[in-house]
Amino acid sequence: MNVTRDEDAWMVDIPQIQRVTLALNLKEVDVMARDLIHIMTDENLETISLDVRVELPDDVRRIVTEAKRQREIAEQSARLATAESRAAAKRLRDMGITLRDIGTMLGISYQRAGQLINNH
Repeated sequence: MNVTRDEDAWMVDIPQIQRVTLALNLKEVDVMARDLIHIMTDENLETISLDVRVELPDDVRRIVTEAKRQREIAEQSARLATAESRAAAKRLRDMGITLRDIGTMLGISYQRAGQLINNH
């Protein structure tokens, strides 16, 4: 089913029953679609399978796609930074450096330095 913005609501087009319903927000789309399908076909609400596609203008879709891509890059960078910090903290600890000094060198709290060393 296709979902598009229509003024102040979401228009939910359900081609399999050739009907349209409205939802006030995206969380409501599922409930409104299931209810309408149930009313029109008498199908059990729990067995109704939905394939929801939110359609956006091309310029907005490109922005949303890029924002998601940048979040994925940021998450991967954060994972890599944690791995590098963990390796550095362990090496520094092996050199006998205190957790407070490790934290200072890495720009984190000494508690976080301890977590990095003790967690695998």
